[in-house]
Amino acid sequence: MIYDRPYMSTSYDQRAKNILLWLIGINVGIFVLQSVFEVSGLGGQLESWFAMSSGSLGSGKIWTPITYSFLHGNLMHVLLNMLGLFFLGRAVLFDIGSNRFLQAYFSAALIGALAWFITSFLTPANPLGMSGYMLGASAGVSGLLALFACLHPNRDIQVLLFLILPIRVKPKVLAWVALGISGFGFLFSELQGSSDSVAHSAHLGGMLAGWLYFKQIYSKNIEFGGSGGVTIRMPSWLKTKPSKKKQPNYNYKVNISQPRDLKVEVDRILDKINSKGFGALTDKEKEILDEAGDLLKRR
Repeated sequence: MIYDRPYMSTSYDQRAKNILLWLIGINVGIFVLQSVFEVSGLGGQLESWFAMSSGSLGSGKIWTPITYSFLHGNLMHVLLNMLGLFFLGRAVLFDIGSNRFLQAYFSAALIGALAWFITSFLTPANPLGMSGYMLGASAGVSGLLALFACLHPNRDIQVLLFLILPIRVKPKVLAWVALGISGFGFLFSELQGSSDSVAHSAHLGGMLAGWLYFKQIYSKNIEFGGSGGVTIRMPSWLKTKPSKKKQPNYNYKVNISQPRDLKVEVDRILDKINSKGFGALTDKEKEILDEAGDLLKRR
């Protein structure tokens, strides 16, 4: 299998791990900074500037719909979110690439923040929208869960129930359970003005973002280029297939390519995987990777 090739498990895996380690490191580092502020008597200073609140946008803090996702309330909060980010991130990164992964993750965080922002004005206990702070990476992680369930709905995975009991479950089942819990909490707790500190609306917004990203961007091959433009690639089923002419069937093959050219081509393909994911490769590019793997085995 191509997934077992050495060139598919070294440089690409390392790049994917680096992205996750950077995200997790930033989250953990900021949580440590929050703890230091708390001990020094400056608790709440970071939250007042960078957490999401119903009044943050009105006061000009337009960065809070993203920065809130790097703040956490306690050790268990950051631990659970980072575990979810690590395991779901590793699975999703391979399929969609680093650029799309970051787009999907922060889109989920943004839509989760907007969902909570709207909800904060609908709760009867807070008619003026004064509902405190909202923080945590849960919306982004919820988006990754929904996206992973769309990519691999029937793959068997193992999860730790209550962080203790290992069970095997399909991603689509896990996503539906998470959706049901968040939906129930949203309707019967958050909207009722309960003291429950869980932002169920943000979780629902994040899952919606993950599903929309899969349906409207990933499935339709829409790419956001580095120059700020948007590129839309035609789906394969819409492309006009060239007429096939019957060619003589020769039983020999001449390889006139140079090893150096093959290495350059493999490097280019690996860069494409890192940027756009394995699913973006053409059949020809996959054949080149297979050929490169065969050459490595012969050496």
